[in-house]
Amino acid sequence: MYLKTELDRPILFRTVEKEIYRKSVDEGSIWLRSSHYYRSIEEQARCDQNEGANGTKTLMPLRFQVENAPPLTIQGTGSVGCEIIPHYILSMHGAAISEKCRGEFGGHTFGIRCIARLAAEILYQASRQLDVFEYRFGQVSYLYTALSISNNGHGAAISLGGRPMLSVRSIDTDVLRKDPVAPFIYQDEWRIAIFPTKYLNDDASKPLELNVSPEHFFEYICPE
Repeated sequence: MYLKTELDRPILFRTVEKEIYRKSVDEGSIWLRSSHYYRSIEEQARCDQNEGANGTKTLMPLRFQVENAPPLTIQGTGSVGCEIIPHYILSMHGAAISEKCRGEFGGHTFGIRCIARLAAEILYQASRQLDVFEYRFGQVSYLYTALSISNNGHGAAISLGGRPMLSVRSIDTDVLRKDPVAPFIYQDEWRIAIFPTKYLNDDASKPLELNVSPEHFFEYICPE
């Protein structure tokens, strides 16, 4: 098989099990999953306890003094951060993936002709099942994010107390950014993400099953 991506578009692939490979390239079947799913599954190749959250390590001590509240110091190797608002993601990868990692993901790899066109159809098809208010696509960056002191306590990592109430939270949480931890930092990951007002049937563990045109995909590596 040969590359069939559109000109001036990133050369991207998706690696899955054989059965999923065939349903995708033949029927256009794809499943989007929530960060809750990726945090909970047992498959070691995909499991990421930091999935769906942006944060940082407080290796440098952070000392807070808020009026009408006791002082607080945070320091340690654990992460402090915030969960990203509800979303579903479809993960893809570029050419910089090891054969070992590709095998752990299923070993059957098909190509993506154009991520922008695929993202647009995913948005359309998802909107037929859910109230979707935003979507994004692009390459995942493995970076910590800065923390901020905020009077917005929604989803905050730590409450500092005081009057008015202040909190510590990640600034600018982003589904295209992940904590730089191994083995995920070695991946060349790309994503399409959609943001619904709520999960389908209020169940974050269930997939969002979509059918797009199989013309978005081309066969590439399908071992017998």
